[in-house]
Amino acid sequence: MGNVFEESLFSKQYKKFEEINFLAKAFSASYCGSSIVRDSIFGIVSNYARKRELSLEILRYPFKDDELWAFTFVKKGTVFLCVNSGLAICKQIFAVAHELYHIHCYAEDIDPNTITCGSLLDSKITDDLAVSREDLEANAFAGLILMPDSMLDEQLKIFGIVGERISVDDVLTLMDLFALPYKAVVLRLAENRNIALEKIKDLLMVDADFVSERIMLTGKALRWQQDSRALSYFGSLLDDMEHNSENDLLTDSREKSDRQYLERIRKYCRRDS
Repeated sequence: MGNVFEESLFSKQYKKFEEINFLAKAFSASYCGSSIVRDSIFGIVSNYARKRELSLEILRYPFKDDELWAFTFVKKGTVFLCVNSGLAICKQIFAVAHELYHIHCYAEDIDPNTITCGSLLDSKITDDLAVSREDLEANAFAGLILMPDSMLDEQLKIFGIVGERISVDDVLTLMDLFALPYKAVVLRLAENRNIALEKIKDLLMVDADFVSERIMLTGKALRWQQDSRALSYFGSLLDDMEHNSENDLLTDSREKSDRQYLERIRKYCRRDS
């Protein structure tokens, strides 16, 4: 199942990983609270943008390309976060947390270039090789936000999941609790030093089809494997446009241009990467 551990920030730049861990803990204290995040990540991103006085639109649409998870870009001062609703919900959650790091770097003026030029998260970045330094950091940040060290240790104790005896089904239990993909859970166990290198290799060598079979058989994490393909959400853009139209607040030419703009966004989301 890939070399996600060898290509992680934890393995390649441990000192930087520790910095990201510190950042994630500070961010969680301010924006995530003490509960497991899961699909609350959508609201967390919106609240972060509100507090930073950052104009943000979260768009969810089933892209044609299943390898494409999410992308973020800036248009006329507004940050657009586009998420592939055709993916499993756990992947959407990880994608939003990953893009949140890019948005944070932009908002805090740490490194605004990524989303100014457009960031793009695909399966290679999450599963195998993150091309850019910031993508490595964003992957680490996402895992740490969604599965913090303290909460991971707490749940391992509650469920009696012990180090070298951790099985695939134990990983599924954690996937169910934290709404994360299989590899992301194994990586967090490695980063938190709950498992040694040999166990990491064993768990990552497990065939993806076998993991899927165990999910279907046990029901663990099944709810997070569903997609939301039927969902097409264009943030406040459509709501604002309909409100303005219903209340005759727009000229015919302005209404036409707004609808054309929304259609351009739809086409952008539908295009093959």
